[in-house]
Amino acid sequence: MKMFITPVSIPKPDARISYSDTLFFVGSCFSEYIGNKFKELRFRVCFNPFGTIYNPFSIFKTLERIPDAKDFTANDLRFSDKDELWFSYLHNTLFSHPDSNTCLSKINNSLHLAREALKKAKFIIITPGTSWTYRLNETGEIVANCHKQPASFFKREFLSSEESFELFRKSVELVRAVNPEINFIFTISPIRHWKDGATGNQRSKAALILAVAKLQEWDNKIYYFPSYEIFMDELRDYRFYGPDMLHPSETGQKYIFEKFVETFVDEKDKKLMDSVEKILLSVKHKPFYPNTGSYQKFKEHVISRIHDIIDKNPHIDLDEFLSDL
Repeated sequence: MKMFITPVSIPKPDARISYSDTLFFVGSCFSEYIGNKFKELRFRVCFNPFGTIYNPFSIFKTLERIPDAKDFTANDLRFSDKDELWFSYLHNTLFSHPDSNTCLSKINNSLHLAREALKKAKFIIITPGTSWTYRLNETGEIVANCHKQPASFFKREFLSSEESFELFRKSVELVRAVNPEINFIFTISPIRHWKDGATGNQRSKAALILAVAKLQEWDNKIYYFPSYEIFMDELRDYRFYGPDMLHPSETGQKYIFEKFVETFVDEKDKKLMDSVEKILLSVKHKPFYPNTGSYQKFKEHVISRIHDIIDKNPHIDLDEFLSDL
């Protein structure tokens, strides 16, 4: 008998992630956690080249712009009198800067890296978080981030499941045009958008889930990972949330990551991940007395283990581990 848990069944996919693959993440801050975790374990990762974005329209605009040959120009930037920062409505505040040239340089550098990564990625993981959008009154465009501009500048709108499906379908077609062999994984961010209220949040998540379900009917090779469902059922306890009771706690994030790895990562690479993680923990260990003989022996042992992994897996870059010791 299963006690105190309602397990969520996850079908095993045909395609599996390995260390030789490039992974491309785009979407909410939940994708940043998963992407960062894979990057920490030395997978080849590109995530959120425009910063965190939440709604299906902004995800589509990101994936539309990346393969485009055009860079962003000064005409794409706005200036905030309040914060005295230059910014782009297609980007997260991470790219904002007091100097317009620096802002533009950050945006285009990230764009160039994303173009190359998308061409060779084997998997793209898309993590929408909400169906609610903000349309800029001045231009009629839906923005990825409001950049703390006055609420009167925007009109709040809801994307129906049919509208989100069309945006997801167009996103898939855009990406496949530059990378026909790429595999798609969609997952709905478990982070609850409580500003929408309990009912508004559920409506929002439900519309996204329906949109992805319709997308899978359109193409049965698109995978779905039930992050939101796992949090609602398997992790039905506030200990798996952070202090705001909305974002997953470290324990909750780790649980989801382990479920994702269990579902999508190749078996031999799971063992390799364990070895890399053990080395990562060893590298993070900072002794009080680094000049002692015992620590030097420990250090030599770790270096030997790193070289052993590199020799057997030359496609994994562990040079940073060596430089950190």
